[in-house]
Amino acid sequence: MQPKPRRPTGVTILGILSILAGLGGIIVGAGALALSGLAASAYPGGAAVAAVIGAILLIIGILELVYGIGFFGGKGWAWTLAMIGSVLNIVFGIVSIVFGSVGSVFGIIISILILYYLTRPHVKAFFGKGPSMGSSAMPQGGMGSMPMGSMGSSTTMGSMGMTCKNCGASIPAGATRCPSCGAAV
Repeated sequence: MQPKPRRPTGVTILGILSILAGLGGIIVGAGALALSGLAASAYPGGAAVAAVIGAILLIIGILELVYGIGFFGGKGWAWTLAMIGSVLNIVFGIVSIVFGSVGSVFGIIISILILYYLTRPHVKAFFGKGPSMGSSAMPQGGMGSMPMGSMGSSTTMGSMGMTCKNCGASIPAGATRCPSCGAAV
């Protein structure tokens, strides 16, 4: 069994930010639920609106807190939840822009950057969603670990074909770049 790769610094930062955002969402959501009783006396329909918004914020806050904690352990489900959350943030941001909220542009950009970062090979490897960095999918020994001089420094020749030294992905014959991480062959 391969040892777990070292946690990337960006994952630690995202984990901390997710936990803080989750705690904030829980506090605001619980507050909105508590205030829904007061809204009923001022505006009869206000209680239902405040309760729905509070419940949504509470659920989102709990989810962010849970996947923020999962980031520290490199849990694959945390990666999946973060990817889904980022996609939903982009969709809701676009919908907000359509209805006139220009402030959502910043949130969309942040969500796109998070999606990009979470799909990097070393981050995916930490969450168990891609090949481990530095490991080879080919069996070791024999020609499996012999570098091929004419193929460049980023590949090894296994008994079944080439393997990227950068991310461990299989490289099809005739390729000039790794299809997984883009390293030159």
